[in-house]
This record gives sequence, C-alpha cells and structure tokens, in this order.
Amino acid sequence: MQFGLCYIPDYHEELSGSWQDWYDDMIAEVKLAETLGFDGAWFAEHRVAGFAFGSPALFITACARETQHIRLGCSVSLLPLNNPVRAAEDYAMADVLSHGRLDFGVGRGLYKYDYDIANVPMGESRERFEENLAIIRALWTQDRVTYHGRWTEVEGHTLGPRPMQQPTPPIWIAAVRTEATYRWAGENGFHLLTAPFFFTDHREQQALLAVYRDSLRAHGYDPASRQVMAVYHMYCAETDADVAAFADPALRRYQAFTKATDLSRQAYRDPVAYKDWKGFFENRETITMEQMKAERAVIGRPAECAERLAMLAERFGITYFSFEVNFGALPHAEVQRSMQRFAEQVMVRLR
Repeated sequence: MQFGLCYIPDYHEELSGSWQDWYDDMIAEVKLAETLGFDGAWFAEHRVAGFAFGSPALFITACARETQHIRLGCSVSLLPLNNPVRAAEDYAMADVLSHGRLDFGVGRGLYKYDYDIANVPMGESRERFEENLAIIRALWTQDRVTYHGRWTEVEGHTLGPRPMQQPTPPIWIAAVRTEATYRWAGENGFHLLTAPFFFTDHREQQALLAVYRDSLRAHGYDPASRQVMAVYHMYCAETDADVAAFADPALRRYQAFTKATDLSRQAYRDPVAYKDWKGFFENRETITMEQMKAERAVIGRPAECAERLAMLAERFGITYFSFEVNFGALPHAEVQRSMQRFAEQVMVRLR
C-alpha cells in the first residue's frame, strides 16, 4: 500500500498568512513528507481564487527543486480547459526538472466556474478530454506529430523536451461518479484516481470500481497491475481533544469555503454530462462532521486511523491513499504533527 498527500487547499487570509506563507508552508510539508517516507504529493487544478492551483505544473516544479525522491503528481490537470500542446510542454518540463518523478493525473473536473472562465462549454468536456490526452501522448512519444482534431490542429510539431520517463509518465484517470469514465479508463489500461468520500452509500463506489476492473480484464489488462488511488481528508490526532480543537473547525471552514465561493451551485449545470452528480451537492450542504469521520474521512487517533484505512482498503481494493492534510486553514504546525504521527504510528503498520 502506498501513501501520499493530496493538495486541494483553501486560502484564508486571516489564518493562512500571505500567499507566500501559504505556498512556503505547503512546500515545507512536501519536504517533510519525503523525510517521513510518504510516496507522493499531488496538486489539484482549479480557477477559483484561493482554491487549489491555477498551474499545478508550476507548483510541482517548485517542489521538485526542494526534494529528491518523493513523486509529484497533478490530481488533476483539467485537460478540457487547457491547450494540449502547452500542457504537454509544461508537464514534460516538470518531469525533466523533477528527474523523472512526475505522475500525470488527468480529469474533466466538475465545477462550472472553471469551464466558464476558460470559455469552454461543459457539454464538450469528454470529447475535449479524449482529444487533448491523445495529442499529449503523441507529443510525448513521437518525433513529429501531425494531428487534425476537432479543436486543435498540430502540423509536424516536435516537442522539446520530452518527458524523462519514457514512453510517458504514469497516467492516472480521475473517475468519481460517472460510470463511462471508469469503463474508459479500464479500456485504455490507465491507473485510477477516485474519491469514495463523495458517496453516501459505499456500494455505489464498489459497483463503479467493479466496472473499471471488469473493463481492464476485458481489454487484456491485469487489474493487479493497475493502481487505484483514493482521496480522503486526514488528520491523525494524539487525543480526541485534538480532533475537536483542530480537525473539526478546519473541516467546517473547508465546507464553508466551498459554499461561500458558490462551487456547489456552479457545478451541476449540464444535465447530460453531469447528471451523475445530481444529489451530491445537496448532500454536501447537510453532511455533519460525525458522518465525515465515520466513513468519509480518516480522522482520529492513530489506532482509529489504522482501523479505518484497513477497512477502506478491503472494501474498495485501494492500493494508494492520498490525503488532504492541509484543509480549512489547519495550522501548519498541526499539519506537520499529524503527518509525523501518521507516518510513525499508522503508515508503518499498514505497509
């Protein structure tokens, strides 16, 4: 089993400090993660101010120059919203500057604001995603690329540099509630990145993971050779009082941030492409901290965290846990203490 960090952070000026402080603290956490033996650190892309990263490739490169061994990934690059030639260039350079440590996580995203600011209709997301990924893979593996797509024309282009990892860095497909995405990821033999905490009934996630694994088998891939990553909020506490003092208010701030920036109302707008998300956003408005801690987050004392992870790994066949450790302006020092406790008292028990 592998363990990493997943950064989809929210910026609160009164608690996070300056933008420089915010970024410096996250880089320091990635450096600590490397020291503690975490396998990777992953960074999300969004366009909402103070939410995740407008350019994960840039932040990956900053982390790459401060670390030596930990793998660095995007979770995810929103391919429909970006020029594929530029994305191929940016992430190839990130792979080179990290000396071959890039994990390329890609997805369509779900927030309408991201699409609006990029002037891309959400209804085109799947076709744009598949076309852009095809162009990126071609640029990474071929000397001269000609591609006549619906949205992008490439004529005899040579990319330089190409990624250090050949033929390409590992590619991970984000799939949460849309069955067609699980099936497509399996058909093409990609690793899977998902977020079971989005489901109120774990059987829905199990059924979708079965679609992915069945699709792998049907197309000649051994499911045991492919990774399944799951993202959860994580806080490893010394005592129950720590959970009450730090994790609970941070989770509340995180939820309040998403409401205040109107993410929930902006997301579900396309009844065709996003019908699978109907109901989720209403649930997000009402979910309690107790429900999150019960099955939808990894929060508690070390023994509780270990027990929950063992249950989740068995339930879903997860091979890689990626944790949101920096959320809701959880104090930087407390993030580090949580990571240390987790590495020393939980991670060693589950590997």
